[in-house]
Amino acid sequence: MTHKKGRTAALSLARFSLVVLALLTVFGIATWQYLLTPPKDGSQVTLTIPPGSSVLKIGQILYANNLIHSPRLFQLYIRLNNISLQAGDYSLSPAKLPLIAQSLTQGKENEIRITIPEGYRREQIAELLAQKLGLNRADFMSTTTELEGYLFPDTYNFSEGSTVADVVNRLESNFEVKARELNLSREDVILASIVEREALSIAEKPIIAGILQNRLRDGWALEVDATIQYIMGKPGDWWPTPLLGDRNRKSAYNTYLNRGLPPGPIGNPGLVSLSAVKNSEKTDYYFYLHDKSGVIHYAKTNAEHEQNIARYISK
Repeated sequence: MTHKKGRTAALSLARFSLVVLALLTVFGIATWQYLLTPPKDGSQVTLTIPPGSSVLKIGQILYANNLIHSPRLFQLYIRLNNISLQAGDYSLSPAKLPLIAQSLTQGKENEIRITIPEGYRREQIAELLAQKLGLNRADFMSTTTELEGYLFPDTYNFSEGSTVADVVNRLESNFEVKARELNLSREDVILASIVEREALSIAEKPIIAGILQNRLRDGWALEVDATIQYIMGKPGDWWPTPLLGDRNRKSAYNTYLNRGLPPGPIGNPGLVSLSAVKNSEKTDYYFYLHDKSGVIHYAKTNAEHEQNIARYISK
């Protein structure tokens, strides 16, 4: 009897173990299948896989864009299947992880690399894209009417056949991603666009931003030549050197005739200028000028500023 009971208990334990194993297997398969499916609220995105990115880094990029559930699972899947991923720019829609992984193995053929310099105005970007990508300038200008200041200057890889909508979406999305943590207001972007055109070096930017903020705070006119250049700009010379008489040009962008900020950005600032506005240097200066060698000189009073003009500009 004792041996029989022992055998019965052993059989029961074995059956229980099999049931647990089966349940764990079913659970594991269900979990694996769930993790292989795309997140329900994912949407099509355009993203860049930088050269030299690790598999985990690529997984983190995909996860940040809500295309996969887990960077670690992505890394495991790629290693188990010995998949070789390629750097490049991709437009990806939500799909099962195997399809996402396969999409990243193709690389991008016939890409055109374009660098948009910091401070370029919309017209300059339109000219550059027309030259490099064959985009229609008029279409680009009409599409970006409200986007001056938000077309992020950077180096991009565009596929041949990219449309105006594709390109504008890339530039605008890049701004949102790169500048997200700065929590920028419209006024910040306008001021950063002025700093971008006024400063000749990175070191000057926080100081110039602080000076312009001092003038705004105290109700002074900004009196910056970059806004006059924006008014005067035309094909072939988008940033002409203004004469004293040009300061009387009637325009809402004329910061000699109007106090406060102009109604919109005067170009598209880079991340350094945007950061300089949010992290400006507290200063007692209210004036600055660049001498003929490009060296900047600051002044606290108008009298000091006039002395700098006489010393560095007029002689």
